[in-house]
Amino acid sequence: MTEKRKPSYPALLLTQNKHRFYFSTIPVTDLFDNCFVARRHEDPGQGFQRALSEARADDISRYLSSGNGSIPTNVVLSAQSDAELTYNPRSKTVAFARVPRAFLVLDGQHRLWGYSKCTVKHRVPVAIYEGLSRAEEAKLFIDINTNQRGVPAALLLDIKQLADMETAKESLLRTLFDRVQTDPHSALHGKLSPAKSIPNRISRVSFNRAAGVALNSEVVRPLKEEDIYRLFRNYINAFEAELPDKGMIVKAAYFEALFDMFDEVARATMNSRENLKQDSIQGTIRPIAKLDFTGHGKLTKKGYTELMQAAFRRGVAVSADML
Repeated sequence: MTEKRKPSYPALLLTQNKHRFYFSTIPVTDLFDNCFVARRHEDPGQGFQRALSEARADDISRYLSSGNGSIPTNVVLSAQSDAELTYNPRSKTVAFARVPRAFLVLDGQHRLWGYSKCTVKHRVPVAIYEGLSRAEEAKLFIDINTNQRGVPAALLLDIKQLADMETAKESLLRTLFDRVQTDPHSALHGKLSPAKSIPNRISRVSFNRAAGVALNSEVVRPLKEEDIYRLFRNYINAFEAELPDKGMIVKAAYFEALFDMFDEVARATMNSRENLKQDSIQGTIRPIAKLDFTGHGKLTKKGYTELMQAAFRRGVAVSADML
């Protein structure tokens, strides 16, 4: 096998309980072609990995190609018998045969493919297990994907400003969120949760999804930040004032649905009352704010939106001066 071998790589041997594995960094050009993935849909008997998303790999590739990105998280591999993996304790290096199925990817298939698609050929941080059976590989895959918990999306949004990564739209949404949360004249004063999801609170993720739709409205686009805030506060306060059950305003699905109605409500209010003050919006949204959702089961945002649209369009009359 000597003709198949290439230079070895520095590696650190770790033993945890009965498992031995090696930490190393290997150039992607010397690694990618020697790895494979046991996907469940391709091999129902022995496979356990999910299907690969090329779009996700492309995102990783662009990030690594940007000149600023780095991914310190290692790819987890299981050396197969064909790899003929050896460890030299004196030089603290690993060596392996360069064959197509030398390593099974247990974690990080998208990262590995992203490295391979990247224009810059980086070294890949890896953790290499040896001597695992297929059952042990599957169990390790389950352990990795059960015990690892991602950072909440609300927290990532909350700290984007700190990381200087906000877009202009994200910056505006953050300002609107913070003002709605702290303004004593806001119906949502003290009812938002900036960094995590909490029952009976609107998270930053839900707020951004909802308000982000409204920012695309032609009614909003010409407005300055202060005017956008006043309009959003009027809109939220109008619903809260008309709702028989005030608790509905902090149900994420309902909150997002009412902002799906924003453009339609704003246009109807302007046509009939020629302003967007809170009392004018209240008159427009009364048919949907008074809706009784009893008997509809647990509704999604889409379900709430469809019921709101049906009630609203029945309640808005067309007059001659609107034509």
